[in-house]
Amino acid sequence: AGFEPLPDGAEEPSAEELASLVDEFYAARTRVESLGSMGENDDGVVFQGEGDPMSAAGVVADAVRLLAERRNGIGFRLDTLGLCGADDVERLLSSGVLARGDRDMRRETRIATVSVFLPAANPAKYAELLRPKVVDGRGFGD
Repeated sequence: AGFEPLPDGAEEPSAEELASLVDEFYAARTRVESLGSMGENDDGVVFQGEGDPMSAAGVVADAVRLLAERRNGIGFRLDTLGLCGADDVERLLSSGVLARGDRDMRRETRIATVSVFLPAANPAKYAELLRPKVVDGRGFGD
């Protein structure tokens, strides 16, 4: 989609910057194509990348909260490597931006799905494929 990793030493985007990028995308998209009256033609937005969005769970939650104030019905997915700490998980769970239960949330802007990405069945292959920067001593075997 034309995105590139941040240069070494660059600051991570703020919640406002992320929200503005998503807002800009939707503003451009709705001029060109219909999202449907209930968003049925919208695939939503995915938080993922070279790093793990769970390491910035507070920023992700704040970005979703900001977008919920501006737009209805954006479904988000968060893809994680699952190597985050309990504090990061608790931050996301207590943020109020996760869809929970069976309620029809099509009109609400929420994180609808959290996916854990495991590209390999063993630690050696995982390290070969991803070359992860181990955070807080956590790795595939943890």
